[in-house]
Amino acid sequence: MKVNDVFVGLFFLAVGVFVTAYAWTLEPPRHLAYGPGFVPSLIGIGLMLVGGAIGLIGLRTVHADRLVSWPDWSASPRGPLRFLTVPAAIAAYITLVDGMGFLLTSTIIFVAMLVIAGVRPLRGLAVGLLSSIVLTAVFASVLHVPLPWGPLQSVSGWLIW
Repeated sequence: MKVNDVFVGLFFLAVGVFVTAYAWTLEPPRHLAYGPGFVPSLIGIGLMLVGGAIGLIGLRTVHADRLVSWPDWSASPRGPLRFLTVPAAIAAYITLVDGMGFLLTSTIIFVAMLVIAGVRPLRGLAVGLLSSIVLTAVFASVLHVPLPWGPLQSVSGWLIW
């Protein structure tokens, strides 16, 4: 479904307001002038600016275009399934990551998304596993993000240096 840009702009504007308002509630450490809310505030402000611009551009076409229309891909049987993989992957990640850990959860999600997109299962498994290992190493070792390990806690030292 394609909606008019006025609605898209209003959506991003609202998300930007929410992100910025939430970011302001995050307390900075005493020894820093900025804290955990700095980057989310920038992202929220950017979302508000982009949302406002998209909405204003959409106002010019509000009379010429339909407010809602269905795209061509929605007529194919696999189109809606492919479209729904992203929200389903986000919901699966939120639901599974604490119990299964980041490495297993991201591997399963990557493989599922690749197979649904048409990649052969064995190739999807290889790409999904390699991508998950690289992401785990980068987040855990380079960025020092504490990732949940789930049942793989005993091998967590292999990917952290």
